This record gives sequence, structure tokens and C-alpha cells, in this order.
Amino acid sequence: MPWPSPATFGLPRSKACEHAHHLAKALERTLRAQGVLPARAIESLAQMQQVFADVPVLLLDATERPQHRPRAVVDRAADYSGKKKADA
Repeated sequence: MPWPSPATFGLPRSKACEHAHHLAKALERTLRAQGVLPARAIESLAQMQQVFADVPVLLLDATERPQHRPRAVVDRAADYSGKKKADA
């Protein structure tokens, strides 16, 4: 279900974004205080195995995000995924 427009609540878009940032910070503080704040990034397989040691089945879903490519040809090779176009 799509989110309602800020105009639905009589708010300009900038105010809606401001409120969302304040609420996100409050949510983060609350989750941290409760000890249930999710980890932002797992750096290695060993760390993942440690974090999820008590989980019997772990399913991962990943989405490839578009990335701005560097102008220099030599720098592009490191970021090349092999796909031709995003819409292909």
C-alpha cells in the first residue's frame, strides 16, 4: 500500500520530511534503549554466523541498487556488474 501524500494531512512536503526525520530519530533511540536496534551492517561471514547463531533457518533477500559510475574508464571497471542496462 503506498504512503499517503503529505498534502492529505495539510502539510507541505518539507514539513513532512522534517517530521519523518524527528520520528526516525525517536524510533532509533527507543529501539536502542530496548536493546532491539537492528545492526546496520555485517562485515563478514563470521560475524553473521555469530549474530544469527540461534536462528535455525536464515533467508536473505538482496536488491541491487543503481550506482553512479565514475567518469574515468579505469575507475569504472571496479564497479562493473556485467549488466548492460538497468531497464534490460
